[in-house]
Amino acid sequence: MPSTQLSSIAGPPPSLPDEPYARQLRQGFGDLRFAPPLEAEYAGQFIEESRRPALIVAGAALLIWSVFAVLDFVRLDLPDRWPPAADIWVLLTLRWLVLALLALFLLPWTRQRLPLDRTAFGLYGLLGVTVAATAVIYKANGLPAADTAQIVVVMAAFLPMGMRFYAGLVASLALVLVTAVAGLVWLPQQQWMGHLSLVLVMVMAVPVAAVGGYLREYAHRRQFLLGAILSRQAQFDSLTDLANRRLFQRHASAAIAHAARSGEPLVLAVIDIDHFKRFNDNHGHAAGDDALIRVADAIRDAARRPMDMAARLGGEEFALLLYGTDLERAGPVLEALRARVGSIELPHAATLTVSIGATMPRAGEGLGALYERADRLLYASKDGGRNRLSVE
Repeated sequence: MPSTQLSSIAGPPPSLPDEPYARQLRQGFGDLRFAPPLEAEYAGQFIEESRRPALIVAGAALLIWSVFAVLDFVRLDLPDRWPPAADIWVLLTLRWLVLALLALFLLPWTRQRLPLDRTAFGLYGLLGVTVAATAVIYKANGLPAADTAQIVVVMAAFLPMGMRFYAGLVASLALVLVTAVAGLVWLPQQQWMGHLSLVLVMVMAVPVAAVGGYLREYAHRRQFLLGAILSRQAQFDSLTDLANRRLFQRHASAAIAHAARSGEPLVLAVIDIDHFKRFNDNHGHAAGDDALIRVADAIRDAARRPMDMAARLGGEEFALLLYGTDLERAGPVLEALRARVGSIELPHAATLTVSIGATMPRAGEGLGALYERADRLLYASKDGGRNRLSVE
């Protein structure tokens, strides 16, 4: 990385690929919010990673809900009370609607096409309303209701089902409110105190579960940032912000294979800064880092198309992949690059030049063979006096 001395020469260091993640990590995210671009990226990753846990939670909910749906016929003594009263019809409709939606969610076709976060929020909301209505209707009909089930459902909002912390918090508080209102509307006055006691317990259960939900998402967000930083550092050169050798090899191999299938032309140029060791010895490593950054900027600007790529292969050696371009069209681009490097203004009136070798892949040729030919052309440029372009 550039030193303090370099910063005084070249200005602030370049914006590195991992900088937004590292900056967010330094700034903190106690409110469980990132800067908008990172928040959108995190939301996408969160949804993908939540699909399997949400499937497990939905499967468990379907199993438990099926048991309660069957028990309704026994507990409500429906054969002897048929046709049921209007409130019982409401209970049965909601119960079996939730059962059908849970089963529908488990189908691969549905699960893959529905937005998981909104689907989870809607399913949980409907399930919560049904639990609240069921408990109130049971009590209104003089039947024992499982109040603990409502407490469990309130806390379940923070399970890994595809909802993030704030969505879970809103959903759980909404369930508490629905339960309170339903009891006051449908229950006789003599049952209000017992019902309000249940609501109070539900209110206390929300922060208990919310703490766990908050800590889990905080840890997940931190892991997201650290993973992104490590991934970027593994693929990009920390000094120049260009792709490193590993990423370039992977991208170039795929581009060569795609070009062979589609018949598109492709040019690989290998670029080396002339006499760079002597430049470092004369002006110091800080000035050398500055020179590498400026040359990298020039090479980056030459990679304009989506499948183009500029990379630092190591030391003072760079590579430039130009996709959809043949040597005739690449020649002026590479000559302009060579001229731009020669015009870079550096301290101590120093100048830089580059030697370039460029070629196109032959039929059936992979990256290794293509690079060897480009490298030989690079050395032909050096042997021919440097500061020149050699092409096949």
